[in-house]
Amino acid sequence: MKNNYRVPEQNYPEKLILDFSRYIVSRINSFEYQKYAIEQEDLLQSIYVRIYKIFKNSDKKRGCSRLYINRIINSVVIDAIKKSRKETEIVNTLNHNMIAVHGHAYEKSKSQSYDLKQILLRSLNELKGSRRYVIDLYLSGLELDEIAQLQKWSKGKTNNLFYRGLKDLKKRLKKRGIFHEN
Repeated sequence: MKNNYRVPEQNYPEKLILDFSRYIVSRINSFEYQKYAIEQEDLLQSIYVRIYKIFKNSDKKRGCSRLYINRIINSVVIDAIKKSRKETEIVNTLNHNMIAVHGHAYEKSKSQSYDLKQILLRSLNELKGSRRYVIDLYLSGLELDEIAQLQKWSKGKTNNLFYRGLKDLKKRLKKRGIFHEN
């Protein structure tokens, strides 16, 4: 006796997906979807959902051929690429507009930062020997205790040189129009 096993109608999409799963994956991979930051899993899910919807809503079950599956794949992948391109275009346009609006302010800020740095360095170089040395080491990342150990000075002497140096530096900066409260 011949086995005429027939898959029930409601399971037909699952069988179709199983039968064509390798083909679907290879067809998706023929597109260069990775360039558009699209995940293969997202594409597969969209294709499977579309197949289910077609079979759920269709009175007349379509003859499922490779050509029909190919149409679904092409449609899903092309739509995903178009959507990604459009999103990228929107993001690039927004970034371009942000740069255009804020670019001038950035350049001005960058220029002011350079000027401020130059004024600070000039003022620092005008400090007296050991005061400047302590401030330089502190700005290089050393703590006052480390500076005292390095120079074999007492903590009191190091603190005194540091705070006097800061006071002198603030005065020099104030003369150049730079005010700092702390």
